[in-house]
Amino acid sequence: MLIDPNVLITYGAVARKFEKGSFIFHEGASAYFFFQVLEGSVKIFSSNADGKELIQGFFTAGQSFGEPPLLLQKPYPSAAQANSTSTVVLKINKEMFLGILKDYPEISEQLMYTFAERIYQKAVAAQVWVCPTPEEKIIQFFKNMENGSRKKVPSLIPYTRQQIADFTGLRVETVIRTLSKMNELGKVKIIDRKLFY
Repeated sequence: MLIDPNVLITYGAVARKFEKGSFIFHEGASAYFFFQVLEGSVKIFSSNADGKELIQGFFTAGQSFGEPPLLLQKPYPSAAQANSTSTVVLKINKEMFLGILKDYPEISEQLMYTFAERIYQKAVAAQVWVCPTPEEKIIQFFKNMENGSRKKVPSLIPYTRQQIADFTGLRVETVIRTLSKMNELGKVKIIDRKLFY
């Protein structure tokens, strides 16, 4: 969801720069702010006791994140971490954010559609989890990226093998081995270590 940065700043938002790997908030922390990416990207993920991550998504310039826990007064179910060398995030406290929603009904409506899209995408992403084999999980993940519109020309997959593992719940070794086999079978193309589907 994009709120005009000037509106956010008028209501008291401040910009904060995060280096890659820095946490914006931790899993289990209380939610006090609305966040919107100004530059760079933010990774939202959950992790288990062994440190294995499950990526929920990446948010880039103009996108907001972390709103449900803020609005519901619940702790964050996942963590947010700067994913690019220089990430700049606007943050504004809950009271001022609610003031924006009250003063700009069109932003409230936009927020509703943003939430609906995210719920839909989570349901689509869950299809990966019910696939029985690593290959099927990876293919379903790639299909989800395309939003169901298969291109005739293979396109570059913008994720690392580790990120594919983190999205699908597989071990990185399994992803590497499966992609190698899929490459041999012509289901994907690996050119200069770059992956195409």
